[in-house]
Amino acid sequence: MYILGYNSLTELAGVPCRSRFAGSGPLRNDGDIIYHKDNSSRPREIKGNIYKNYLQTINYCDLLQISYGELGMHPDSKKIANYNTYIDRYREHSNFIHQKRSPSQQSYKINKTKVRKRLTALCRLNRSKTFLAFYSISFPVKTDDKIIYQIFNKWLTNCRTRYGLTTYVWVVERQKNDTLHFHLLTNNRMDIQTINRAMASSIETTVNQGLAEWGSSSRSLYNGVDVDCVQKPKQRQHETRQQYRKRMSAYKRSNIYERIKWATLYMTKYMTKNDDLFKHMPSHCSRDISQLFTSMILSDDDAKNYLTELNDDADKYEISRNERMTFYVFKDTQPERVYNMLDRLNNILYEQYRSARDGPNE
Repeated sequence: MYILGYNSLTELAGVPCRSRFAGSGPLRNDGDIIYHKDNSSRPREIKGNIYKNYLQTINYCDLLQISYGELGMHPDSKKIANYNTYIDRYREHSNFIHQKRSPSQQSYKINKTKVRKRLTALCRLNRSKTFLAFYSISFPVKTDDKIIYQIFNKWLTNCRTRYGLTTYVWVVERQKNDTLHFHLLTNNRMDIQTINRAMASSIETTVNQGLAEWGSSSRSLYNGVDVDCVQKPKQRQHETRQQYRKRMSAYKRSNIYERIKWATLYMTKYMTKNDDLFKHMPSHCSRDISQLFTSMILSDDDAKNYLTELNDDADKYEISRNERMTFYVFKDTQPERVYNMLDRLNNILYEQYRSARDGPNE
């Protein structure tokens, strides 16, 4: 069996599979059927004395009408000497089993492979081939991470409810000044002045609440949301004249698929240098993107038709192996026809989602 993705090919020996497509979203494939996976969690409980002692403690607290943290009010009773320990031990095991972490322990790291796949899936949609834009979102220097996420979420909600944002992937980056900075990729057109004013208003509200500072900036001068379009790129900040000319020259020579590749590389370059841990989600995407498939699962017989399209030069791949799998990471862009079936399915899923969300056209 082979798994053919946008960026790699994986060979698995002797593994049967009925699926033809795979992804990290809510949809699953079985033969010719596509369905939503079951998200309901299966209840699991701790067996043995840990759970028995915990229930005994809870019953005792209910009997005395005290909270579970007040057992120290009876320190002279031998029966309850270990009751606090019973509760702590049960919660520790329960959190481990159910994979729960306390807010102080919770941290996130960017899953670069997963984000790269979703960026590629977005870029390859038919709607993205006519318009694709980057938005870079900056904040006042040294603003606390928690406050920045609150402001960004308010702005993102405004963009979704008022300014036409429906399809997107965003990634966060920590700048050298230790302030968070966001990059958002979308195929929706949004007026840059309007969304700049919306962000300025959100920041000003936070400043008036005493949660952040503007420094030398103000609402009227704020221009922290910047935009660039793949189909019609412009000069960006901190780009030299030579870099700009080189980019424009490559843009004029390139076809639409090379521009899409450039768009993906533009977003992923921020991830390659980003190994920070975050207390909040470091990336996210809209539901219409999360549902898309990002690879094809091929039987040995089906793989023959696809492998002939790939380069047979080993130098064109980064190859790694373990006992079960062999990984071939592509160094070059593969022929577009290799992904025709995957692209066709994703475009159908995307348009169906849009139709269900937006309703029938009048």
